[in-house]
Amino acid sequence: MQFAHPEILYALSALIIPILVHLFQLRRFKIQEFTNLAFLKIIKLQTRRSSTLKKWLVLSLRLLALSCIIMAFAQPYFSNLKTKEIRPELVIYLDNSFSMQAVDSKGMLLERSIQDIITHLDHNQEINIFTNTKTYQNTTINALQNELLDMDYTQRQLDIKTILSKGKMMFSDQANNPKFFIVISDFQSTNSPITEVKRDSGYKLILIQKKPLNPENNFIEKLEISALADEYKLDIKANSSTGKNENITLSVYDDQKLIGKSTLKKSNKYSTSIYVPKREIDKGKLILDDNGLSFDDEYYFSIVKQKRISVLAIGKKTNTYLPRIYTKDEFIYNFQNVNQTVYTDIPKQDLIVLDALERIPEALQLSLKSYKESGGHIVIIPSNSSELSSYSPLFNVQNILKTNSLKIEKKITKINFDHPIYTAAFEDKVKNFEFPKATNSYGLNKTANTLLYFQDDTPFLVQHENIFIFASNISSDDSNFIYSPLVVPTFYSIGTSSFKIPKVQYSIGDEHKIDSKRRLGRDVVLRISNKEESFIPLQQKQNSKQQITTKNRPNKAGHYALHHKGDTLQYLSFNYARDESVLQYINIVEIAADSIVESIQNSLDIVKSTVNIKALWKWFVIFALIFLALEMLILKIFK
Repeated sequence: MQFAHPEILYALSALIIPILVHLFQLRRFKIQEFTNLAFLKIIKLQTRRSSTLKKWLVLSLRLLALSCIIMAFAQPYFSNLKTKEIRPELVIYLDNSFSMQAVDSKGMLLERSIQDIITHLDHNQEINIFTNTKTYQNTTINALQNELLDMDYTQRQLDIKTILSKGKMMFSDQANNPKFFIVISDFQSTNSPITEVKRDSGYKLILIQKKPLNPENNFIEKLEISALADEYKLDIKANSSTGKNENITLSVYDDQKLIGKSTLKKSNKYSTSIYVPKREIDKGKLILDDNGLSFDDEYYFSIVKQKRISVLAIGKKTNTYLPRIYTKDEFIYNFQNVNQTVYTDIPKQDLIVLDALERIPEALQLSLKSYKESGGHIVIIPSNSSELSSYSPLFNVQNILKTNSLKIEKKITKINFDHPIYTAAFEDKVKNFEFPKATNSYGLNKTANTLLYFQDDTPFLVQHENIFIFASNISSDDSNFIYSPLVVPTFYSIGTSSFKIPKVQYSIGDEHKIDSKRRLGRDVVLRISNKEESFIPLQQKQNSKQQITTKNRPNKAGHYALHHKGDTLQYLSFNYARDESVLQYINIVEIAADSIVESIQNSLDIVKSTVNIKALWKWFVIFALIFLALEMLILKIFK
C-alpha cells in the first residue's frame, strides 16, 4: 500500500489521547440516597463487568473510526509505481477542425469528444491538452471544463507529423514516468502522408478515430462573376463528397434580400449560372441546402465598382501595342514624351513604363526614385543604345542589367508558370506556341526572379522588387516580342498586379494585399470590422493608394467593412477554405500506434490498467462511518 500524502499519518499519534481519557477515570462519583425502591433495584443489577466492557467497546470503535478518517486523508492506494515521485503523464490532442462538425450516433464529433473527456477523466488529474489553436499545460479538467465546453471550430489543421512532434514536446524529461499520448481526431486524408510519419518510442500512443455515420456533405466550391451589358453572371460550382445527391438547392442573397434561386444538378456536375442586376452588391451570400457540415454551406461575396488602373508610358514616341492592352474599361492609359514629362503626375500612377529611353534625365530620376520607394511599379524596356549608367543608380539594378549587349539571335522558349504574373494568365502549361526572338539583348542577372527565358536559359524578363526589366527593346527590329501571344498576358498581368483590385472574395488564412484609392492623409489608419471582430491590418501608404495586407485575421467567414472613423471605403468578403469539405479519411492502422480504440473511456482504461492505480480512500471513509454507527448503537443499547 502507498500513500499520496503520507505526512498525514503522523496524526495517528494523537490516538493516545482518547486512550488516556478512558484509562484514567478523573471524575468522582457522589453517593446519592434514593427513596424509590424500584429505581434502587435497577441500579443494583448493574455490574462492574458490563460497565467495563461498554467502555472498551466504545474506545475501540472510536479509535478505529479516527484511524480510518486519518487514513482516508492520507489517500492510500495500490499501484505498480514504486514511489510517489513516479507519476503517469497524460497528453491529449483534440482535433477541433471543421470536419469534426460531422455527426455520429451520439451527436457532433467534437462535442461528444469533449463530453466524454469531462465525464471519464479524473477532474483533479494533472493533464496536458492541445487543439489546433490552443495549448493547455499542467492543468486539470476542473480548471479547463468551461473552456472545453466553449471551444470553437477552426479551419486550421495539424498534420499527423506535427501532432506527434508537439505531443512529444509536452512530456517532461522524467524518464521513469509512464507517458501516454491520446490522439482524438477524424484523421482526414488532407493530412501529411503516413509514410512520412515517425513516432518516438518514449510514450504509448493511443489513437481514437471519430467518424460520422454518413460522410455525405454538399459544399460550395467556387464562384466566378462576369460583367455583361446590364447584368452580372454568377457562375457557381458546388460539389458533393459522395456524389449521391441528384439535386442541391441554392439561394443567392444581397444582404437579407433573396435575389436568385437555382437547383444544382448532378447531371450538370453541380454547376449553374444565375443572372443578377448590374449594381454593387456589398454583402452577397450564397446559401446551400445541406445536412452535412455547416461551415461550407455559405459563401460570401462582394461586387463593387472597379477602380481603373493608372498606367503612364514615358518614351520618345508613342507605341500602338500598349493602348490596345490597357483598354479604357479597366485602365487609364497615358503617354508622355520624356522631354515633356509632368512630374506631378508620377505619384498618381499605378504603373510606369519606361519605353526605350536612351537616357533618363536627372529630374526624372529623382521623381521615379521617390515613386519606386513608395511602392510604385515600373517596367523598363531598354533601347539598343541605352545609357545604362542613368538607370543603375536610380533603381539599384547595376547587378541586374549588365552593360554588355549581345547581337545574337536567340529565341524565347521558356515561361516560369509559377510566377504570379503567369499563374492567373495560364490555366495549363503551354508548350507549343510561336516562340518570339531577340537579335540584340543585354545580359540580365540570373539571381533576379525570372519570368521568361531564352533558349540557352538566360533571362529575357526578370523582376527585381517592383521593377520588371526586359533584356531587349521589344518594339524595334531587335525583337518581335510585341507580335507574339505572350505580350498581352505579360503586360496585362503586370498592369493588374500594380494595383490590387478588390476581389469578389478572399480565402481566410492566405495572405492578401488590397489597395484603396480613396484620398486619405499619410497618417490615416484603416480598420477592418464587422459585428464580431475589429482589427487594424498591416498597411502602407503607396503614392496615390493605401495598401493593406491581411493573413492571420480575420479568422471567421463573413462580410467586413474597410473603414476609417465610420466612413466605409469598401466591403470585403472572406470565406473558409474548402480543404475539409470532402469527408475522406486515412487508415490509421498504418500508423505505428500502441493501441487503437473506439472511445475515450477505453483509452483511459488502458492508462489505468498499465499504471494499475487502485484508490482506497473511499473504503476507509466507509469503514469510519460504520464504526461511528456501531458506537452510537452500543451507546444506545447500554444506557
